[in-house]
Amino acid sequence: MTNQSVDCGCDQIIQPLLSTNEALETLTKAAISTNQVEMVKLDGALNRILACDVRSSINVPGFDNSAMDGYAINLKEDQINTPGGFAFEIVDRIPAGSTGNELSPGCAARIFTGAPIPKEANTVIMQEECELIENDTKIEIYRPISLNENIRPMGNDIASGDIILDKGHRLKPQDIALAASVGVETLRVFQRIKVGVFFTGDELVKPGCELKPGQIYNSNRYALVAMLNNLNCDIINLNTIKDTLKDTTDALASLKDSCDLIMTTGGVSVGEEDHVKPAVESLGELNLWRIKMKPGKPLAFGKVGNTAFIGLPGNPVSAMVTFLLFARPFIKKLQGCTHYLNTSYKVAANFDWHRSKPRREFVRVQLDQSSIPAKANQYPKQGSEVLSSMAWADGLAEIKEKTTFKQGEIINFYPLNEMMS
Repeated sequence: MTNQSVDCGCDQIIQPLLSTNEALETLTKAAISTNQVEMVKLDGALNRILACDVRSSINVPGFDNSAMDGYAINLKEDQINTPGGFAFEIVDRIPAGSTGNELSPGCAARIFTGAPIPKEANTVIMQEECELIENDTKIEIYRPISLNENIRPMGNDIASGDIILDKGHRLKPQDIALAASVGVETLRVFQRIKVGVFFTGDELVKPGCELKPGQIYNSNRYALVAMLNNLNCDIINLNTIKDTLKDTTDALASLKDSCDLIMTTGGVSVGEEDHVKPAVESLGELNLWRIKMKPGKPLAFGKVGNTAFIGLPGNPVSAMVTFLLFARPFIKKLQGCTHYLNTSYKVAANFDWHRSKPRREFVRVQLDQSSIPAKANQYPKQGSEVLSSMAWADGLAEIKEKTTFKQGEIINFYPLNEMMS
């Protein structure tokens, strides 16, 4: 395992508060895409990132073929685009997978969808437009006929030499089908990045155990692992460790040489019981950012040895939002993705924003798609501890700092179904 060197930009970040754009730009600039590649079979290629362009070595289709069931015809020159009423003798039958004989002028061949167009045939007529006559030995057509009707020409979809999939593309089912359609059996992809995670906090309890006074269930562990799985990362999960400086330092040391990224939630402030910050600094360097946003003001970024480190906030909504807005693009760039930034869409706010606020807010909203543009309704409780808002929401509405507006304002919307994939 060769982990990726990272420049955390710690020396350059001197401002006490970063804008969301500054934080995202610094993170993505620091991410160095992996150069480790491997070959995978198509069945194992889903969600992998292509390490090189894929070119077709064949034409698709590889021959002129019929677009539907009907009759291939050798149309005479004086029959082209003239009033119908022509009869053609049926001399052949061509199912898909076979080739027919050359057609003489005035002759027809029964042909099925996908079957090769026989030599000298110059159009195909749908079977519904043909009438069988003379004991089904001929067809008659009563409309004007044009050349090349219902013929799919060779290379109509893909020409030999075409790039069909680009380097840096995350493979979807349709991409795998496309590769298979040109005879590609294996694909060169970037190796999965390895992400090490662990969690600190004596108050954290595993679901299924009884809660004692002052304890909470560790939802962040399951959220982080699930979001990393959605990104197709290899995860080394140390789970919850003892909340001591030694155990935290040991956990980081055990991960730094085998991972491309280490992530934690909480524990990066300067409190007496927060050991992540001094542990990271003892093995590398750390910058604790304060970002002008809500939820998710604190975010830690640095490195342990040469391995990148991201420390998310401890509140569950803050941890998920900062992961989606900052860690996700960082990880996608590490993976070799060409398109690693989140995509926003325009929606109409179905609420008023009365008070101008100094921080950019990402409001959990649900879309009403009964109108165009869709209307965004906000969850009534927007606290960073209100995890139910994330399960309810369709996405995050971006409210820029120092902004007020009335219902109907057009705002940016980040859909969770895209950000969670």
